[in-house]
Amino acid sequence: MKFDHDLTAETLPSKIYRILREAIIKGQLQPGERLVQDELAKTLNVSRMPIREAIKQLAAEGYVTVEPHKGAVVKQFTIHELEEIYFLRAKFEPLAAAESLKTMSSQLVNQLRNLNEKMKKTDDTDEYIQLNIQFHHLLIKDCPWGKLNNIIENLWTGFPQQTPHLLPNQIATSISEHDLMVEALANNNIELTCQLLEQHITRAKYDVLKNFIQ
Repeated sequence: MKFDHDLTAETLPSKIYRILREAIIKGQLQPGERLVQDELAKTLNVSRMPIREAIKQLAAEGYVTVEPHKGAVVKQFTIHELEEIYFLRAKFEPLAAAESLKTMSSQLVNQLRNLNEKMKKTDDTDEYIQLNIQFHHLLIKDCPWGKLNNIIENLWTGFPQQTPHLLPNQIATSISEHDLMVEALANNNIELTCQLLEQHITRAKYDVLKNFIQ
């Protein structure tokens, strides 16, 4: 496997952590896949020590689990964990958005609209995933409630972002829902924007769970 990486800055363990984290988020490393230290060290042309430190950080943040006789394995989510993550996101992200958008500017609306336009144009799922993450984070970026922000960040941590976007029609549906949120925000209707955000996350939850059961 090849990783997109540049080992010219940061400390070595943090660079490797970032590379592996991105590979997990993009689905290059699949849920249930083992992280074999010798293989990773050879692929990245480093010793095992920084690999070991990076894996410790990934485990601490929930991206991998360490299993007896198997070592580090990319975390697999159960249907109950997925349901919990989406349920909590649908409750907490609109709360954070409501606080964040109190100080919004026309520039924010333009940024959100531009991100969604880029999502419409790209055929690259990885690029779409990154744009989608940026879109959601922009909605809550100015929320002053640190504990709420930490909860939301934790809910996003380790979650395989590619999963919902591989479902049939998921990307087109999400983009349409983003359009509705941007339009509501352009009309300065923060309450409607937050309602649409909750509906957006809840709808994605049902689609993912239905696919998971199948």
